[in-house]
Amino acid sequence: MGASQSKNDATPMVFVNEDNAVPVRISSSFVNQVTQAQPNAGSPQDIENQVRERVQAELAKIQAEKSSAVDTTFVNYKSSTNANAVVTEQDMDHLAKHAPTKHVKILPEEITKAQDALVQCYKKNQERSLDCWAEVQEFKDLVQKAQNAFIASA
Repeated sequence: MGASQSKNDATPMVFVNEDNAVPVRISSSFVNQVTQAQPNAGSPQDIENQVRERVQAELAKIQAEKSSAVDTTFVNYKSSTNANAVVTEQDMDHLAKHAPTKHVKILPEEITKAQDALVQCYKKNQERSLDCWAEVQEFKDLVQKAQNAFIASA
C-alpha cells in the first residue's frame, strides 16, 4: 500500500518555504494525477453559454413558483372575500331584525308652541336668559301635564 508512495518515478518537484526553509517535495505523478482530475472546462464561450442556460432555467423555475403562489393567493383572497361578504350580509340582516325600532311620538301642539316660544325668548335675550322664566315655567307645566296623562293611560 505505501510502497508506491515512496517510489521515485521521476524527478520530484521541490518547493521551499522562505520563512522556515523546509523543503516540500511533490512527485510528478501527484501533479499529473491532480491535473487529470480537473475536468476540461472548455473555451470561455462554452462556459458563458452554460452559465446563461443555468441562469435561464433558474429564472423560469422561480417565475413558475411565483406565478403559482400568486394564483393561490388570489383564489384564497377571492374565497375569503366571498365568505366575508356572506358573513357581513348575515350580520346586517340579524341587526335589522333585532334592532330596536325607534318610535317617534308626535308632541301635542300646545307643547310644540310652548317650546317654540321658549326658543324665541332665548334667542331674543341671549345675555339675559333669566328673563324667560315665564316661558320656561309654562313649558315645564305642559310637559308635566302630558307625563301625568301618559301615566294615567298606562
